[in-house]
Amino acid sequence: MTANLLNHLIKFFKGGNAEAEKDIRGEIFVKPEIFDKLLNFDYHSSVILLGNKGVGKTIFVTVMHEAFLKNNELSLLLTPDDMQCDAILSKKTLADKKSVAYGQILNAMAGIIGKHSASHEIGISSDVVALQQMALKDGLVKADWISKFASILSKATPYGKDIAQALLNEQGRNLSTNNLTGVIDNYLEDRNKNMWLFLDDIDAAVAGSSLSTFDYAACWAIISAAIELCEDINGLKCVVSVRSDIWHLMTNVHKHGIERKDKLGNIQELKFSELELENIFKKRITLATQSANSSIGLKTFFQDDVITLPGAVGEKRNWEKWVAKVSRSKPRDLVKLVQVLINQAKIEKSDLIGSKQAHAVIGKFAEERVENIIDEYSGICPQISEVIKDLTKQNNYSFLEIMAILKSAAAKRAILIDGIAAKQDNDSAIKLLRLLHMACFINPRVDSNDVYTHLNYAEYPNLVDLAKLNDLQKYSWQVHPTFHSYSENEKRKNKFA
Repeated sequence: MTANLLNHLIKFFKGGNAEAEKDIRGEIFVKPEIFDKLLNFDYHSSVILLGNKGVGKTIFVTVMHEAFLKNNELSLLLTPDDMQCDAILSKKTLADKKSVAYGQILNAMAGIIGKHSASHEIGISSDVVALQQMALKDGLVKADWISKFASILSKATPYGKDIAQALLNEQGRNLSTNNLTGVIDNYLEDRNKNMWLFLDDIDAAVAGSSLSTFDYAACWAIISAAIELCEDINGLKCVVSVRSDIWHLMTNVHKHGIERKDKLGNIQELKFSELELENIFKKRITLATQSANSSIGLKTFFQDDVITLPGAVGEKRNWEKWVAKVSRSKPRDLVKLVQVLINQAKIEKSDLIGSKQAHAVIGKFAEERVENIIDEYSGICPQISEVIKDLTKQNNYSFLEIMAILKSAAAKRAILIDGIAAKQDNDSAIKLLRLLHMACFINPRVDSNDVYTHLNYAEYPNLVDLAKLNDLQKYSWQVHPTFHSYSENEKRKNKFA
């Protein structure tokens, strides 16, 4: 019985990414509260979608792309696999990189349209071939590209519904219910037909190339080329997704895009509050219980409605609140946490998931999350691992205590923040604190008996600032509960070192 029940749970907690959950992503998707801002094309033809690693950018753009297709809109989703990224990286100047990126994007779009037009007798094959041949040439100006692409678009647009259906059929499956289809239908109701372009995982285009170095100029070239395409092609709307840390380094450190910040269009960050994560968890649990034909909800898979938290006090917390808190605003971490709980229950041959399994997995889970922080933010601060270890001596700090530790960190070792050496002053300490807050390793909280009440970065992104130095002193500062077990392990290591 256990294995069968847990298999129903596994079905809706598969992998936390778009590809692993391709057969359920439309069904499990929970619309973020900021959706209307993310889809705001009233004054701009492009949206830059920022988001931390694991927040669900790819699932979001994929579900939105599929929702447009289901509404018979011509929508294209491009990833680095659809472009010859080395051709962009090989150019020396930003202008040349952008010119090649412009052609690469148009070429990829034409290729997809051509591929899915073949069965509908749309005479564009020769135009697609001509555009592909142009991609091999240097020195072409935008007018050359636009002229040829316009020919393709004019012939394909009347068949947008057929091409959209062909793109859906290519998935090789019947798409599950898409929770955005109705939303997109309402959005399109009072608007003219458009062509939609989604560019996802752009950072992978310049990080995983054969040249093996991260080229921020190339990353910016792809983004700015996409924006310019939307300006040049009437009716083209574009969403470009970029990791928040990459965007920070690209614009703040390498200064790309400074000259046209006022023309970048709509820049939004995808983020989820703890309440939204609770809703994501409950949505998946509901679908799993329906799959299991169960009428007892959460208790189909969990021993109780609550978890007993680690520690002598034995405080209890609803599962959805604990899972949302430990996931630190990241849906991917939420899915991963439930996966390790399922695996632990199977190892212990437990009929249901309970507090015992949660206590058993949280230490390893915390270590992996620290590794994720180091991977994600070492580009901003290469020494972030050492700074984190400096803060494992205790879980709670006053503002003066944490500032003293962060100032002394710069004295103990050379620390770089955005490529600039940290000093033993308030400015550098605040920059480190802001980074740790962004990474959700440590959070401010108003004094409360509830140690789980935090002012998270996802909900308060501008809280940590040098200009607010006096205000920051009224908060106590707590290492995120996810990492308490990690801190205990570090203390034990230091004790026996």
